[in-house]
Amino acid sequence: MSRANRKTLLADLTQEVRGWQSDQEIFDSGVAELAGLNRTSWRCLDILSTHGPMTAGHLAKATHLTTGAVTAIVDQLEAAGLVRRRRDTGDRRRVFLEATAEVQRRGAPVYGPLIADSVKSLGVFDADQLNVIIDFLRRERALLAKHTARVHKMLADRGAGTRR
Repeated sequence: MSRANRKTLLADLTQEVRGWQSDQEIFDSGVAELAGLNRTSWRCLDILSTHGPMTAGHLAKATHLTTGAVTAIVDQLEAAGLVRRRRDTGDRRRVFLEATAEVQRRGAPVYGPLIADSVKSLGVFDADQLNVIIDFLRRERALLAKHTARVHKMLADRGAGTRR
């Protein structure tokens, strides 16, 4: 592969990833609206649904929100029947948040067709190609986590600078 071809391919890949991120954001906004939630509440629910039960502190860290903001969001999601609080059986002071089965029930008509189409679309790739795609996505997610932390540090530093 020529150097110019690699440069062009990397530029094309970057463009496609950025487009995918925008398309995903637009889709998620529509899904959140359909669920009667704002984007932040939807993101919290998505994290709970994909990562499983966690404390409010862990959810706050995962979303870069304050624990107070997470408490308000969880109150809203609990009232909607989408999240429940469950006391830790080993330490009754600790409370876990978990998505309810209602999330799956409401999500099935939205995500079922998308997942089915995705399975069909990915059917053109063999196991080795799927492993490359998985590796790519894991690498990109690790980079995003690294740079999200960097950006949030910049925000914190900026905030600390205005308080001097």
